[in-house]
Amino acid sequence: MTEEQNNALRATARRCSDELKAAMAQKPKPKFDAVSRPLLAKHFEKIKGLGVPFLLFVYTIGRINGQFREH
Repeated sequence: MTEEQNNALRATARRCSDELKAAMAQKPKPKFDAVSRPLLAKHFEKIKGLGVPFLLFVYTIGRINGQFREH
């Protein structure tokens, strides 16, 4: 993966993460699956053309949020 592709992946993951956090902050709190699936699909469509797998996209969001450590 080139540096440009990596930057595009991280930027899109960051935007998706911000939207997920904003959606989950609403009152009453919605179910995570009902909110996350459409948002993930919407943002993944933007980077699908780069050949990025969906699992790498979700992993990148988790890495940005501190769920995974980078070795």
